[in-house]
Order: sequence, then structure tokens, then C-alpha cells
Amino acid sequence: MWGNQLYSSSRYYNLVFQHFPVSPIFKRLWQSKCTPRLKFFAWLLLVDRLNTRNMLLRHHYNVHPNSWCVLCSTQEEEDLNHLFFTCPFALSCWNKLSIQWDVSLSIQERVLHMIGSTGLSCIMEIFVFAAWEIWNIRNSKIFDNGSVSFSLWFRKFSDQVHLQLVRVREDKRISLIQWLESIT
Repeated sequence: MWGNQLYSSSRYYNLVFQHFPVSPIFKRLWQSKCTPRLKFFAWLLLVDRLNTRNMLLRHHYNVHPNSWCVLCSTQEEEDLNHLFFTCPFALSCWNKLSIQWDVSLSIQERVLHMIGSTGLSCIMEIFVFAAWEIWNIRNSKIFDNGSVSFSLWFRKFSDQVHLQLVRVREDKRISLIQWLESIT
């Protein structure tokens, strides 16, 4: 069964899971050129496991003073959908990147639809970088009383793209830099 007498956990895993379908969004995520930490963050986002205020309330953690989004003044509950897709702050970030969301779809389907509708080869990486920086701005506001600023988000996003460029092939690196310069 193993091909030889040696057992390994990877062979067992491949045997057991060889016929399980893999969601295309996770295939794209794990094949992306993001660092493992950013991939793990995006995976948590896609499976609704990020510790948003809504998630903390669902797990019976006391969230002071309320569970409202800290990035906007709409007094909406901070869940994944609001924080990353419908919050006015997040919408301004996505608009800067010319990304529009179909909020009638699930989060995984929404991201797949966005990937399919854009012609950028590094769109998965761009999505992860942008979402990561939205998350960092949110955390800075909660834990460090930081400011919520679109210009700060864009500068951090741009810095993140430049940091991650070493992981991207040379031909894609040039197109990514040109794309970033075109939206600046």
C-alpha cells in the first residue's frame, strides 16, 4: 500500500485525502507568494476564524465597551463581512485598488469571483496584503489607540507589496510594480 516498507505520515495523509476535493480558493491561497504568516491570516479570514469582536462575543468573551466596528462610525457590529467588505473604511481601501465585491456571495465565493474578474496575475497576493493591512489598522486602533487613516493604510499596503516582491518571479514583479505605480 505504501509503495515500499516505510511508513510516513505524508504518505498516509496522501492516501486518506487523495479523493477529497480542494476548494479553488484555498488552492490559490496556498500557491500564492505570500509569507506563511499572511497565508495563515488569509485562511483564518476565509474560514471565519479571525477574532473579530463578533467572534469574541460568540465565544462568550466580554468585549468592552461594545462590539461595534472601530474603523467607522456606523455603529455596525464588527464581523468579517463588515470589517473587510462593507465598512466604509474598507470600501475606500478596495476602491483605491479598483476591487468591487459582490456581497451577495459567501466570502470564499466573493474572493474567487474577484480573482476571476480581474486580469492581474498577483491578485490573490494583493487581496491578502490589503486585508492584512486593514486588520493591522484595526488592531492598532484597538490596542494602541492608533489612528484610522486611509493614507496610512495605503502607505502600509504599498510597503507590504514592496517587502513581498522578493518572493515573486521577475516577470510578475515588474507588472506588480507597474500596477502599484498606476494607482498611486
